[in-house]
Amino acid sequence: MKNKKESDYPLGIQLELFQSSRRLNLSETYEAIPKDVSPRDPAITWVSKEIANPIKKPFSMDGKSFIAEIIPATIEDKKVEGGYKSIFPNIRESRIEYAIISLASKKIVDIGYDKKENQIHLLKTTYYQIQKEIVDAINIRENKELKPNDCPYNTSSIKESLEVLRKTTITVKDEKGDKQYIFSRIKDIYMDNKQVAIELGTMATDYINSGDWKATDKTSILASKGSYELKLRVLLNLKFRYATQGAHYNPSLLFLINHLDFVESKLIKTNMERMTKIIEGLHEVEKVGLEKKYDGRKIIDVVFKIYPTNDFISIMIENNKATKRTKEAFTDENDKILIEPMQTDFVSSSEFQKAKREYDIKEGKNSFSKKKDLFN
Repeated sequence: MKNKKESDYPLGIQLELFQSSRRLNLSETYEAIPKDVSPRDPAITWVSKEIANPIKKPFSMDGKSFIAEIIPATIEDKKVEGGYKSIFPNIRESRIEYAIISLASKKIVDIGYDKKENQIHLLKTTYYQIQKEIVDAINIRENKELKPNDCPYNTSSIKESLEVLRKTTITVKDEKGDKQYIFSRIKDIYMDNKQVAIELGTMATDYINSGDWKATDKTSILASKGSYELKLRVLLNLKFRYATQGAHYNPSLLFLINHLDFVESKLIKTNMERMTKIIEGLHEVEKVGLEKKYDGRKIIDVVFKIYPTNDFISIMIENNKATKRTKEAFTDENDKILIEPMQTDFVSSSEFQKAKREYDIKEGKNSFSKKKDLFN
């Protein structure tokens, strides 16, 4: 039973800023917005040795152009008494944010509603659990036996990262600068006994509600070590969300340079070779084709044809099945959550058939009860 009347759309918000004639996929919207800044970014300007100005990054969505202004977090510099420093979010913050989204997607979170009836997700976890979420992914992907303490980010680093995610402000404006949407990736953080309570940002909450995160190859995303690798992997997971065998994705070099925040060379041939190497290095990719675009005899852009491996598409298909099952889950008369059984959940066919029969009976009772309620 819902505590409040939900809006017409299951996702919490409808961003007028990004609207055209249809409702956009908010997961793709969230991933399209530049949120991280490399320490090597030449666009960073420093007011002083430790304090930086905001940085502006252009991006496009649904055929429209936008600007994202990223105001870095200003946090205490523990190495300098009374000093403060600017920190832009980077790959550390992205991996930890994805770990938080992953934890929130698979465990019970406190769900409330704000004044606009948007869902609020409050995750109560520990720094150890965040470390474990990342390390478990590395172990699966790289066939290792690391412990949570072997996480690339210690407790102090995770605390700082959460502070950066909370304090970094991102302002998105349309091409004319008339409309704007301001957000932070984490709305609030506080300690609740021995747990850290994290209120997820509105757009991250919609990421969870959409089911898109559950459909991803999350272990590969969390195990990614480099910024380019991480962003490209997330992009492929979204683009091949409903792909079938034989599908391919055709991004341009100029799009990828912008999307990955790629530190580019002045030579387009060098950029093409470096980008091809990055794409081919992903285990999700079977092969890469190139279609060069010319202005006379000069190469001005390249369109990549990225073909995924059969294993990657199979993972996406299976994850979509699992996501569909959770969306159609219901509770029985004892408030026990029931999810449709799948053959892969059982060792023998007889056990699966028995569970399926029991599920069908209870699902039938649930459907009958809903129809009965309509006439009461």
